[in-house]
Amino acid sequence: MKQKTAYLKLLAWLKSPAVFGRKIQLLPGKWELYEYYVDVDNELLHFELEYLKANNILFVISFLENREFIVAGNPPVKLFQPFSEGKWSVARNYISCIHPKDFRNNIEFQFAFEKGNLKLLKKDAMGKIEFFGFFRLVKQP
Repeated sequence: MKQKTAYLKLLAWLKSPAVFGRKIQLLPGKWELYEYYVDVDNELLHFELEYLKANNILFVISFLENREFIVAGNPPVKLFQPFSEGKWSVARNYISCIHPKDFRNNIEFQFAFEKGNLKLLKKDAMGKIEFFGFFRLVKQP
């Protein structure tokens, strides 16, 4: 019986984001937005790097090792405007940006990594995309 319990614990651990430098270890760093989607009036709009550059939109999220985050630049969507810093936490493939004073302003994203880039997805209660952003890691000199 003990062997079965240990096996189940091992399987749970292997599925967790803390294994082998996955997810949670990849998150700390400075991430720059380079492409995003938003739903406006039931139409999914796509904005690429050229649009961001042409409109002087520079948006960076820094996830610090001490579980704090900082938002810098001019966010392209209102979703990020309630606060510019706070704490972050991860549960499975969701990251929560925790407002320092009002929990009602917390934001939860589904997240994933692909080819070294961070994807953040936020849907509303009806399942419509509020924000789907693609971020690349900013190289530190």
